[in-house]
Order: sequence, then structure tokens, then C-alpha cells
Amino acid sequence: MAEIISLAKLRQEKQLQQHIAHNCNFNQPDEIDALIVEGSLRIHNHTEFLAYLHHLYERELEPRDVFYDVFYFQPQQFSARYQLDWWRCVQYAVTFLTILKENERDEYVTFLYR
Repeated sequence: MAEIISLAKLRQEKQLQQHIAHNCNFNQPDEIDALIVEGSLRIHNHTEFLAYLHHLYERELEPRDVFYDVFYFQPQQFSARYQLDWWRCVQYAVTFLTILKENERDEYVTFLYR
């Protein structure tokens, strides 16, 4: 029974990944906003999020640019360019945007609708 539930969750995650890859982009910023409003992809462990930001800084990558590009490029393009896991970065980007929306609403709007 646990295996069936696990397979169903995996299938749902794959469907969500495909939806995000095809629909969550800056041509359709409302789709990105829907991810933020829903909140299910957000990383709840802020220590883990901060460690990821540190990892990006160590690689001399600007997190804001990486989080923009994760929705700008197709998954394969993103992974090739940054050598980062696209899906994991989507989750961190959603966390970043959630924090931005809560604390800096104008910057959030500018980020999505530039």
C-alpha cells in the first residue's frame, strides 16, 4: 500500500514539474504568482534556504538572477547553464518570492512583471 501511495505522489510531482516547466514563466506571471499563493512548494526550513543562498554566493551567482532564470529558461537549459538541479531551485525560488511578496510587495511585482 505504501508503494502505491509513493508512486502516486511521484506521479503528482512529475505532473507539477511539467506544469511549471511549461506554464510558469514570465509570459504568464500569474502562474508563478499562483505557486506563491498556494505555498505548497515553499521550503519551510529557513536554515536550508539560507544554506542554498550561501552556496550560490560561493559560486559567485546572484540569487535573484538564478531565481529569475529558473522560470525564464527551460529546465534543461537552466541546468546546463548553472549546473544546478532545476526542480530544487524552483522550490528555493518559490521560497524567495514568498518572502519577497510578504516583505517587499513592490519588488515582488517588479520581479514578476518586468
